[in-house]
Amino acid sequence: MKKCLWMGAVTAAAVFTAAVPAEEGWAASNFELRKKVIGISGIMGITDVYGNVTRAQFAQMLVNASEYRNITSGHSTVSVFSDVPKENQYASYVRTAVTNGWMSGYLGGVFRPDQHITLQEAARGVLALLGYTNEDFAGDQIGGRMSMFEYLDLNDEIGKKGSDTLTREDCIDLFYNLLKAKPKEGGGI
Repeated sequence: MKKCLWMGAVTAAAVFTAAVPAEEGWAASNFELRKKVIGISGIMGITDVYGNVTRAQFAQMLVNASEYRNITSGHSTVSVFSDVPKENQYASYVRTAVTNGWMSGYLGGVFRPDQHITLQEAARGVLALLGYTNEDFAGDQIGGRMSMFEYLDLNDEIGKKGSDTLTREDCIDLFYNLLKAKPKEGGGI
């Protein structure tokens, strides 16, 4: 089940790549390809690609890119954070992302669901989907994660620094890169 979504998206990427001609407009057509693959995969909607992404929206994207995509719904029976009530449309996605270590909350029992997601936070989430844990990044956790993020080419076409916030366009590129990335031996997608 884990590999089914990944393999389907990679296959779709290969088909679209073969269908896109190499020409001057490659950058634009390359983004269109990425957008189609992410739309087909169901990771995120592909409208309003220039809007910023909140932490709650990113939690949903992570879940949609995982094996939990078909078992997590928009309804929750519990509230894990004081600022994400169980009635919140993202409550179950936030709970799943935090429970699996893809994201974390803040001191005081808050998640800050409406705060924009940073590249560092996004890197933690996608690396965790690939099977990387805190133990893989001894010492400087943030620096280690960002180095691995770059080593795996997860930053391809993004062009942001760690503290920069991500747009939906950035997330399309990020999740496309995730679908092409090799999971850690023995874990991940």
